[in-house]
Amino acid sequence: MKYNLNHLSLAVQLALAVGIFAGAGAVQAQESTPTDATTANQANPATPTPPTTSKAKNLEAVTVTGSLIRRVDKETASPVVTLDRTAIANNGSPVLGNVLQALPSISGNATNPQNNSNGGGVASPSLEGGDGASRISLRGLGTDRTLVLIDGQRMANADVNMIPQNMIERVDVLAEGASTVYGSDAIGGVVNFILRKDYQGAEASINDGISSHGDGQRHGISLTAGASGDNYNIVGGLNYNKYDAVLATQRKFSAHQLYLSSGVASPAGSSTIPSGKIQTPASQAAYANGSCPTQYITLAQGNGSSVNDYRCDRGAPDAYNYNAYNYIQTQQQRVDGFVLGSYKLTDNVTFFTDAFFNHTQSSGQDAPAPTAVGDGWYVLASNPINPFGVTFSANPIPGDPNSGYQFNTRLTGLGTRLHTYDTKNVQVNSGLRGAFGQSSWSWDASFDYGYSNRVQRDYNEVNIADFQNAINSGVNIFNQADPTVSAALRNGVDTPEYVYTNTTKQVQFNANGELWDLPAGAIQLAAGALYRQQSMNYTVTPDAVLNLATGNCEVLQEACGSPGRGSDNVKELYAESLIPLLSQQPWAYSLNVDLGIRASDYSTSGTTTNKKIAVEWRPIADLLVRGTISQVFRAPNLDELHDGVTLVQPTLNDPCAHLSAAELAQHTAACQSVPVNWPGNSPAQVNTYYSGASTVGNSLKPEQGKSIDFGLVYDPDWLPGASTSVDFWHIYLTDLLTPIQAATVVDACFANNSSPYCSLISRYDTTTQQPGQVKVIDTPVVNLGNLSTSGIDFTLNYKLPHFDLGSVDPGNFKAGFSTTYTSTYKNDAAPGQPGAETINYAGTYTQQFGNIARWRGTLTLNWERGNWSAQWQSRYINHLTNLNADVATGANAPMGSVLYHSIQLGYAIPAWHTRLDLGVDNLSNKAPPLVYQNGLNYNVDTSTYDTMGRYYWLRATFKL
Repeated sequence: MKYNLNHLSLAVQLALAVGIFAGAGAVQAQESTPTDATTANQANPATPTPPTTSKAKNLEAVTVTGSLIRRVDKETASPVVTLDRTAIANNGSPVLGNVLQALPSISGNATNPQNNSNGGGVASPSLEGGDGASRISLRGLGTDRTLVLIDGQRMANADVNMIPQNMIERVDVLAEGASTVYGSDAIGGVVNFILRKDYQGAEASINDGISSHGDGQRHGISLTAGASGDNYNIVGGLNYNKYDAVLATQRKFSAHQLYLSSGVASPAGSSTIPSGKIQTPASQAAYANGSCPTQYITLAQGNGSSVNDYRCDRGAPDAYNYNAYNYIQTQQQRVDGFVLGSYKLTDNVTFFTDAFFNHTQSSGQDAPAPTAVGDGWYVLASNPINPFGVTFSANPIPGDPNSGYQFNTRLTGLGTRLHTYDTKNVQVNSGLRGAFGQSSWSWDASFDYGYSNRVQRDYNEVNIADFQNAINSGVNIFNQADPTVSAALRNGVDTPEYVYTNTTKQVQFNANGELWDLPAGAIQLAAGALYRQQSMNYTVTPDAVLNLATGNCEVLQEACGSPGRGSDNVKELYAESLIPLLSQQPWAYSLNVDLGIRASDYSTSGTTTNKKIAVEWRPIADLLVRGTISQVFRAPNLDELHDGVTLVQPTLNDPCAHLSAAELAQHTAACQSVPVNWPGNSPAQVNTYYSGASTVGNSLKPEQGKSIDFGLVYDPDWLPGASTSVDFWHIYLTDLLTPIQAATVVDACFANNSSPYCSLISRYDTTTQQPGQVKVIDTPVVNLGNLSTSGIDFTLNYKLPHFDLGSVDPGNFKAGFSTTYTSTYKNDAAPGQPGAETINYAGTYTQQFGNIARWRGTLTLNWERGNWSAQWQSRYINHLTNLNADVATGANAPMGSVLYHSIQLGYAIPAWHTRLDLGVDNLSNKAPPLVYQNGLNYNVDTSTYDTMGRYYWLRATFKL
């Protein structure tokens, strides 16, 4: 840490030296002509205020998102998009996630209430589904690379839905790297929720909504009250909102899971079916319905006690429609409470505290449990319920040549699997702030505490031991339609519980003020230090703890997980200096340089120092030319470090298959125990163990990269009310923190017998009946891969001047247009590894990166006249290519463009202190483009597109 702190001190001294040097030059070049600041501001409110006295600056300066410096200027080097309370209210949604996820700068994979579940069971504590959360993915870089703040402080749980809307004054969205200002994770950008201050009075609001299909109803209520005086202010509130669940079958596009195969889309489903998919010897695979070339049969009639009760399994026509049980909107309800306040202790010291609590209850749902002998149960050939004379088991039993036959079924009599989530969040930020006498310097010292606890319960999971006892006692699992079978199996049902807790504690001190005046203005400096401690704890009830030797647990394999626990801490010093170089010069109305640095020392991943330089140049008062180059980083989070082991089963194209003895001799590490001309893994899906790095004894280092932004902001004096901006951005990352893929492990070891990845592969040896078969491959989180993305943001806003049509007042109109073009999104998943290549995912959809549409945009039109107001908003998502969508050929498939429209109409009734708002979302009832199954439960990208269809909402607000 000492090395980094020395560099920090050097950088600050360098910044000051640059300011002195620039100021000396400016003294000779600059004319001493005073400027009428009031006139300049009235002519163009966005124009920066020329230098004035320190006291005046103290009255107006604020800390802006993306900088540590307190500024008077409205526009800075940071391209911040602000959503005020009106913009949030006009959306109509009682949760903030729906508002933010519509911004053009947000893309890729994100969670929201349309995500039903993680497929039944638990993948890891960090992979949620069905918990009702909404998380933000700026620039498509993922939710872990977008930092969510409340008044500049980190949240313990980055679910934006848990933040009460009536607590928010505005939301600032900065879509560029900001590690020098905020530290780790601020790579894609920052979402900063600014809280309400100095609120007086009381307000109550009720809202309701329902889709045009008559489902998905939501309703809620919010209460806000506040008071303020000369020495204090306080505001508090309560909120409640509830959403009803919607089944996938309620929409045509998700009623059945659709597969694209050889260019043809058709309904399909799971091969795990209630009538069973049963493998039998070739000699027994001929029954009344003819020969079964695949050797798989299924129950057709009777109770399954005779081989004549079965027929050939037909594949897709027999598939099970599990979509019929999934939600395209999860069931959820939230209760929020908050208190925000401050009290002036002396003229120069103020105490403040911001606190809120959230309790979210939600649930996802999946089809009745699928199970197979791979889950750890078996049916002996000698069992009276077995008419086939062979043993059904996951693997051949030594000494029994008639064993190892496959059998799967679906336990429909047990009912759906329900995953409930009970999440509690607490966030408190409290401290002191003040000024150093009558100087320009201000300071604040704060303590931030965040706590999140999520309890997941999985209902109707099958206990394997009880299931096996039922089979041994003669329960006929070949006949799931028999109610006595279902009744017997219900006695062996478990409800495993998974509890994820994380805590954040932080102390921080900041100081901000002017050093000395230069001819162009005062050099400003902000500096601070913080200490943050984070911890996580993930527990799993004993029945769901994964047995690493068998790959199973006491319940079905899909629900197996592992506990994880860990903590880390970070110490940071940071500084930023704003140096005004020129002012009121020809072609230099103003020229500022902004320098920043942050030194971080993480207990888990070591030290890192990151810097930025930003330039703000106004050649004329109306035009801002801005540019920022900053280093960014992301330290490994606690999940990536300490996640327990979880079973994942990807398909592996094993390079060790079909090799000669000479070829196998060249790849001894990767192909250990593989026989000559080995046919390959059967099934092609292999067992892999995902885990955090430290769980398998590995260490991680931070992701590193650069964020570059160059832009123009034009507020023409000749066209009052108009403003436009264009920003070119590029973000580049190396040493990505990512779970390594099984194919990468095997290919790397196949190419190099000395590869460190060889130790992650375990195969069955020659003493077993399946030598060479992959037993398990460890796939922990590692530093591997490069990712870069670039594009352009463009905005245009215009408040039309009021015009008079004689006796008719048309009202006031305002228009806003915002768009993002993603030019590149390049990923090299395994640089330096065999077969690695850089792929540009811009304009594509994949499960790994989600929806990276090249164009996204919104157009908003607002109107006000007297007590009336209205808004029309259109949101556009460009067409994409769904990569490798065809399960048979691997061909791509198109996804069409989507244009959503929403309208809102409001009317105020002053005599009743009431305002009514009503609106319609997805006015044209636009259906989402199909993505097809391939691992998704809805045939659509629920992170991006609307699944509800046309939706009506109403809100009434009362001032008390």
